[in-house]
Amino acid sequence: MKKIVVCLFTVMLLALSANSFAAALPNGYEEIKWGTLFHKIMEVYPKGKMTEYNKEMVYTQENPDETIASRMFAFKEGLLTSVSVTFESRYVMKTGVDKMLQKYIKQFGKGKQGPKSSHMSTYVWENKQTRISFLYVPKRADMTVLQFEKK
Repeated sequence: MKKIVVCLFTVMLLALSANSFAAALPNGYEEIKWGTLFHKIMEVYPKGKMTEYNKEMVYTQENPDETIASRMFAFKEGLLTSVSVTFESRYVMKTGVDKMLQKYIKQFGKGKQGPKSSHMSTYVWENKQTRISFLYVPKRADMTVLQFEKK
């Protein structure tokens, strides 16, 4: 009886630790933390363009690689608050939205399906620091976005 309880306890701990590992969301984007100064972003992600939108600074990279059409970093008072990655339509069509979503579920853990609509689908992961949204429009591969936001 004691062995069964120990085995059940061990299995429960392993399940909890595996689930918490898969659901670990970044406190920022990739290796960059929320609140990083804009000049550091420009060093790490070169060849972009700084603009202003609604009195906030925005740094955008166009086509940084073959999978990304644009990567936009938004700042409040010069500190990183969000990153929006719009995927290259050829990459989305080749890979498939479902396969992309499964990749992010594997990376970030189980999230929540956003409200269903006829024109856009979303899947969301969040914790106390970060909200990540995967958004896509059926039959519009050019509108597939992974959005990282500081909460």
